[in-house]
This record gives sequence, structure tokens and C-alpha cells, in this order.
Amino acid sequence: MVLYYLLSRDLKKIEGYQFTLRAQKNSQDSVRIIDEAAVPKSYCRIDARIDGVVWETVLSLLPDELAKTLESSVQEIRPNADAIKAAAMRNEQVPGAEVRRGSHLRVA
Repeated sequence: MVLYYLLSRDLKKIEGYQFTLRAQKNSQDSVRIIDEAAVPKSYCRIDARIDGVVWETVLSLLPDELAKTLESSVQEIRPNADAIKAAAMRNEQVPGAEVRRGSHLRVA
């Protein structure tokens, strides 16, 4: 709330008797996922549990039926912020995500 107040009025700091509030840019960009379903899988981390027999079969050959089995074993898919930031550094747009530098409130 205080940070919004400072930023909305273009204030950099408020000095008081016992402390000073100062709005500063964060040192790193942060990723905000706008639409997780729209983020391409190449920018996600996929965790899966696969039985050893299935895994060995996949390593040797991947027919359609086995691909479906592999797909059904996926337990979680979540966007990978590091991959999205790297894409932004290459001036690439990642559907469903944006990279921006926010601000934080420092009390001194």
C-alpha cells in the first residue's frame, strides 16, 4: 500500500523522525504468469514419474501408444521462470508470460 502510494505520486522517499521510506527498483526482473496454459512447454519444467520398464522402452523406441502412456504419467507442469527470463533477454516473447522489473519498499 505504501509502495503504491509512493510510486503513484512519483515519490522516491518519505523521511520521518525515526525512519525513511524509499522506493527502489528491484535488482532482478521477475516473471509474472498471466495465462499458464498459454506458456509453451519448452518454457516449463515438467516433473513426471515413469516406471523403469516404460522408461527403458521409451529410450529404445517411442511409438504412438507409448507416447500416450508417457503423456499420462506427467504429474505437474509449471512455467520455468529462468527459461522465460532467458527468452526475454533474447528479445523473444513468451505467450502467457511477461518479464518486468518491479519495485520494493526499503525501510532504513
